[in-house]
Amino acid sequence: MCLVFCAFASWAVKTSDLQAPDAWKTVFLASFGTLSAIRYFRRQVREGRPRT
Repeated sequence: MCLVFCAFASWAVKTSDLQAPDAWKTVFLASFGTLSAIRYFRRQVREGRPRT
C-alpha cells in the first residue's frame, strides 16, 4: 500500500502543471498522503501484523 501511494503521488506531481497557481494543493496532498501511508506501514510493522 505504501509503495502504491508513493507511486500515485509521484505520478500526480509529474503530470500536473507545477506552474499553475494551485499547484501547491497537488504537492501538499501528494506529500501528506505519502507520509500518512508511511506512518500506517510503520505502525503495522511495529504491531507485528503481517503485511498484506
